[in-house]
Amino acid sequence: MDWTRLLPALAGLALSFPLALVAVRLSMSLSRRLNLLGRDAHKPGKVMVPKIGGLGMAVSYSAATLLLSQALDSVTAALLVAPLLSALIGLAEDFRELNPVLKPVLLALPGLVIVALGAYDPHPLIPFVGKARLTLLYPVLLVVSYSVVANAVNSIDVVNGSLALFSLPVLALSIPVSLLAGSPQQVVVAETALLGSLLGFLVYNRYPARTFAGNVGSNLVSTCAVTFAVLGGFEVFLLVALLPAIVNEAIVIASMGGLRSGKEVVKRPVLVIGGLIRDNPDLSAPLTLVRMLSAGGPVDEPRIARDIGLLSLLSSSLALITFIIAWRS
Repeated sequence: MDWTRLLPALAGLALSFPLALVAVRLSMSLSRRLNLLGRDAHKPGKVMVPKIGGLGMAVSYSAATLLLSQALDSVTAALLVAPLLSALIGLAEDFRELNPVLKPVLLALPGLVIVALGAYDPHPLIPFVGKARLTLLYPVLLVVSYSVVANAVNSIDVVNGSLALFSLPVLALSIPVSLLAGSPQQVVVAETALLGSLLGFLVYNRYPARTFAGNVGSNLVSTCAVTFAVLGGFEVFLLVALLPAIVNEAIVIASMGGLRSGKEVVKRPVLVIGGLIRDNPDLSAPLTLVRMLSAGGPVDEPRIARDIGLLSLLSSSLALITFIIAWRS
């Protein structure tokens, strides 16, 4: 493993963090002008917050990745086109809610970009097996994974700071994995660029949030994560790291009786009483990760966000161990 490859990549963090501080703030102003405001549902009263702060993340990530890329090849194109396409789909939904059946289809489009660019290796590294040959199946799984992960990450972005706190451990531990796997240098740079963008966004999204990521932000993060794993050759790491989000989304879909819009849900999974969050005792209410985390008694919103971050740190650590086992086998 060549740790010297990390030094140029740190420029991505150094560049994207200040860019995000500026870009997210500009996105907040734009959101207010366009009246794109979302209710902060876990606050007493009707607190309205700019909801497309994730647009600033998209700007800082793409600018840092493009400026620091060593070559404009298929890898760089994949790192830019797929996430930005997904972010644009999310931005469209922030303006107008998409049909819950059409949405997963649209979110799979970035996967088709990767397939069209041929920027993948259909031989994923699997623990105790080594390189598996999935020439025909891999492209199908790749396309589907973009939609699955996008919905899963979106389901985690439910309290102030939760998207960033969940994503930061995944990204931070994916960097040494990329170095071990010998991933292209552009992937490592892009990972640090997204890391810096998330940190800059967290400044405004931590409790009490001054902006939300919106679908534009959660789509960007999820698509970047899948693209890094595909281009870097560490798909198994990402699968294990994202298990809390994937399981949460599966539970939500099952408890809601299929793919449905959040606006169709009459009973909220949690209640807000005196500024604290507690699970809804009504058994017919949807089951979610936040509901499970608040089942032990009323908790405040920062505690929920920290617990989500710690859960991500645990799953990402297990993912790192899983990858090392696969890498050595």
